[in-house]
Amino acid sequence: MNTAVAKTPPITMSKLYIGNLPTETNENDLRQLFVDQNLSCTNILVKRGGYAFVDCADQSSADRAIDKLNGFNFNGSPLVVEPSVASGKKRGSTTAFPETPTVQVNGWMRSNSAGR
Repeated sequence: MNTAVAKTPPITMSKLYIGNLPTETNENDLRQLFVDQNLSCTNILVKRGGYAFVDCADQSSADRAIDKLNGFNFNGSPLVVEPSVASGKKRGSTTAFPETPTVQVNGWMRSNSAGR
């Protein structure tokens, strides 16, 4: 019996965060910007609040988009274009685990910090 599993190639798509968009910007506007700048992208998701996420086919396409569009004046607003931060790892967030060690006392977990 052959148990070899065919390996699939890794996904090489790169996601960008596009910030400081004018509030009236929609997916077609952003797609046209990419076309006008001779940049390729696959998916565009425009969110309320002046930002969007754009999928690029590979890292080199994403790097070119960052180089061309970061600081670009788009309908009166200088764009912020940077790699997207993975979900759940937002900047400035704290870890889900307590920083102080815990000890078990009579079946209960409590913080083992001085002065408590």
